[in-house]
Amino acid sequence: MAWQDLQNELPENLIEYIQLKDDPDYAEIAKDAFWALVQSYQKDFLQKLIPICINWGYDKGVAIEIAEKTFDNIWRYPKYNRSKIKQKDSKLAMMFYLYGIAKRELADYKKSELGLGNPFTGDEQIVWEFPDIGALNESVERKAILTDRCELIKKALSRLTPKHKVIYLTYKQYEEELKQGYKMPRKLLAELRSELDLTQNTVKVYKNEAFKVIDEYLNIYGSK
Repeated sequence: MAWQDLQNELPENLIEYIQLKDDPDYAEIAKDAFWALVQSYQKDFLQKLIPICINWGYDKGVAIEIAEKTFDNIWRYPKYNRSKIKQKDSKLAMMFYLYGIAKRELADYKKSELGLGNPFTGDEQIVWEFPDIGALNESVERKAILTDRCELIKKALSRLTPKHKVIYLTYKQYEEELKQGYKMPRKLLAELRSELDLTQNTVKVYKNEAFKVIDEYLNIYGSK
């Protein structure tokens, strides 16, 4: 099948084909679907991306590079979920999705230009237990405060499962990097899913539950 035969397919259908790229029986149709997606959207997408890049202080060349990275992201991680985009028109929904990826790629480009490389090295590990407060290089007063807070967090987590604790501690370990806009390393997330035997969606749910319960507990008991 040539990519021209897929030009009239809905974008969500093209993504489903692309998701089969690792299956030898569907590798070619996945490539055709990807090329059909690129041909259908790259012109309009680039036309709108160029002025955005200019507003960021870049030229057309950078816009082309960001567009290429955006579509490359689609190929590598075809995780498009049509239901999460509140836009009835399928083509507009895909354009919004492309803009979302391009925004992240543009931010990464800016950070790279400023020398602000990704702080994650690939050596990040799952955090299974609370740190030893006594071993920290802190004053006695600071250690007392940290110990009290740690005990409150432990009590909050006791309402949840051990898996909640591990997910909370791991995300908390890399909180500063996440606040800077970086995403948790894919390798670390894969290890969490494997070690805890959870789907990525469940990891996300558990993380939100843990942080919510702890925030509520600290608001009630932390000020006493």
